[in-house]
Amino acid sequence: MYNCEYQGPRSAFPGDHLSVSGPSSRGSPTSLFPSPSANINSETLLLDSDFPSNLDATELDLLSHHLTHTSRTIPFDDLDHHALSVGMPNIAFRSRPVMSSLIALAAACKCHDLVTPNTSLDEHTIMKVRELLMLADRHHRSSLQHIQVAMSYSDCYDDILANAALMVLYASASHSIRIHLATTAKRSGQKLPNEVLPQHSQWISFTRAAHMASTAILDGIVDSVTNSQTNTDTPSTTICTPRSLSPVSSGTIALSPQDGPSESTKRLFLPLVISTYTQALESLRGKVESTVASFERLEDLPCCHLLLAACLETLSILETCALEALSTKKTDKKHDGAKFEPFLLEHIQKVSPWIGEYMVSVTSMTSPKALRRIIMSFLNKAPAKFLSLVQSMLDSTFADAGAADMMTPDSPDPDVTLLNLTRLLAMDIFAHWLVLVMLLDGVWWIGSIGQWELGQVIALMKTQGSLHQSMDTRETWWPETMHRVKLELTPNI
Repeated sequence: MYNCEYQGPRSAFPGDHLSVSGPSSRGSPTSLFPSPSANINSETLLLDSDFPSNLDATELDLLSHHLTHTSRTIPFDDLDHHALSVGMPNIAFRSRPVMSSLIALAAACKCHDLVTPNTSLDEHTIMKVRELLMLADRHHRSSLQHIQVAMSYSDCYDDILANAALMVLYASASHSIRIHLATTAKRSGQKLPNEVLPQHSQWISFTRAAHMASTAILDGIVDSVTNSQTNTDTPSTTICTPRSLSPVSSGTIALSPQDGPSESTKRLFLPLVISTYTQALESLRGKVESTVASFERLEDLPCCHLLLAACLETLSILETCALEALSTKKTDKKHDGAKFEPFLLEHIQKVSPWIGEYMVSVTSMTSPKALRRIIMSFLNKAPAKFLSLVQSMLDSTFADAGAADMMTPDSPDPDVTLLNLTRLLAMDIFAHWLVLVMLLDGVWWIGSIGQWELGQVIALMKTQGSLHQSMDTRETWWPETMHRVKLELTPNI
């Protein structure tokens, strides 16, 4: 039986019993989760507590919601279920930031349960969701500040890893819910409070940040496992529909893994993506390579040289991601996945085996099995320069509608032209990946993120007067075509 009072951390670090109010959770991955060896001045981060040491009635209800519902809707397998229903709650009762992140995720899950069955929103539902999202955001910001302090202490790695995983789920779930609210309200002409509107690229930052934090701690484990595995068989690949998941059992509890496509997407949209993605990616590679070949003065503009190199690297990552997502690889099962022996974890300070295995799995540090992890692994593998460029363009679009005018491809300065074309190529690659994200509309904490974000990218590209018409005016842009098809198939979005 869980005690409803925080029992204190496994090993104390400054601020574990204090909740702090801090800056917005928006920011770069490096600012969200600094290196574990970073020398953080904890005194500057520890402010007066916003939350009491005991859980109030609302928070107790959210904790119960997590244990009985949220922890059963997210897991892909038994490892996931143990982490979310046993491991993380146990950490949460001795670590304040993990408890805050768990409550934030549960609040987002409860919001999803409130809004998704409805085709319209009444005032009571909007206010309830607003209260839950505001509570979740306060806990999220508090947890973020605490975990920044914890990153300085090597004996808090379990807390850091658990918190990173929960923050990724919360950031995605919160964004997905806000998108659902925005699209539902738009249909009925309702005006929503600012607090529940979509927050744009925050979900990208936290996905990447969790991967960076996990990599900093767990690289030794992955290297050991990789070196110990010797798979000499070459996998054969055939294009087919990704397999359906049947409910798995964790003890006496039946889980229903949400791997990716909704039933309608699986039947109608997925076959279209499978039949067209190869040609689309070949066309995209032609655009990228022809742009690189068109400019002979790359050495005169080092920043563009680096960005174009990042685009080429990202394109290869996207091609691999798409192939893995839309194919079945036949491999020797004894080499499938990664299993960690206790001695491997002894080299990583204070990391429990279950959290080590879980984080390596969910952050795609080894080959992921679930479709949702294969597709989302793109954010973990793409170069930081590429993602920073994409996020800066997305954020500037919403912060200042006129900012896009500065990125038009036509300019008398050839250096500016190259930089602008590089930005457009980055957005083009990102848009192709978002088509894959649209396949994950059956995952509740991802939902319509792919469709929404692709719509924003299309609008941005249109303000550039581009859509790469300069390449071939007869060619249709695959991401826009897929977006239109998805809109036809799901007119409520």
